[in-house]
Amino acid sequence: MQNARMERPLSLAVVMLLAGGVLAAGAGSAQRPPSALVGIDVSHHSGAIDWQAVAAEGPAFVYLKASEGIDDADPSFAGHWRQLGALGLPRGAYHFFVTEDDPEQQARFFLSVARPAAGDLPPVVDVETLGRDTVRPVAPALRRFLELVEHETGKTPIIYTGARFWNAHFDASFARFPLWVAEYGVDEPTLPAGWAEWLLWQFQGDATIPGVEKGADRSRLRDGVSIRSLMLHSAPAPVP
Repeated sequence: MQNARMERPLSLAVVMLLAGGVLAAGAGSAQRPPSALVGIDVSHHSGAIDWQAVAAEGPAFVYLKASEGIDDADPSFAGHWRQLGALGLPRGAYHFFVTEDDPEQQARFFLSVARPAAGDLPPVVDVETLGRDTVRPVAPALRRFLELVEHETGKTPIIYTGARFWNAHFDASFARFPLWVAEYGVDEPTLPAGWAEWLLWQFQGDATIPGVEKGADRSRLRDGVSIRSLMLHSAPAPVP
C-alpha cells in the first residue's frame, strides 16, 4: 500500500481494486494466474485517477485508504468514494494503523471517515510500521482496534501486513482475522506466524494502470472466494 512502506512499500491511503479484467503490469513481480481476481490499491499518493478509464479495465471491486492515526483523513477518499459509487463498483476502505496512537480513537476516527454501509467490502487495517514512541507490547492495541471495528460493523476486519514485519513485532494469536499479505517476486507468499492461508496477496508494486496517474500496487483474491461473500450485509450502527 502507498504509505511509509515495509517489506516492499505497501499502501493504504489507498484504493485496492480487485479486477477480473486485464490490468497493465509494472516491473518487479510475478504475474497473476489468468483466472485470478486481481486488484490495485491507490491513495492520494497515486495522483489523479480517471475512474472511467480504470473501470474500462474490468475491475471487480475497489479499496480506498480512508484514514491514518487519529486525525489524518486521506484527502482523496471522499471524492474517489463518490465516483466509485456512481459507477456501481463494489468498494471498501482501509486504515493505516499508527502504533503510537490510541487504538480506540483510531477505530472511531476510521469509522467516522469510512462510514461503512451494507454492500461495502470489509474494513482493512494496514499494519506495516512501528513508531519510535510505541508502547510495547503493541499487540493489545491492535487487538482493541480490530475488536472495536468488528463490533461496530458486524464484519471481521482484514489485516494487511508482511511476514517479516509481523513476526518481529506481533504474535500468532490474530489468525481469526483474514490476512492480506504483501510479498513480491515469489510464486507464493510467506505467511506471518499464526495464519494457514491468505485471503488477499499483494504481489506487485508500482504497476502501470490505465487511468491512474502514478504507480499502483496489485493484489489477487484467493481462488474460490467470491466478492459477494465479503460484503457487509447490513448497515452498521452510527459511530458516536
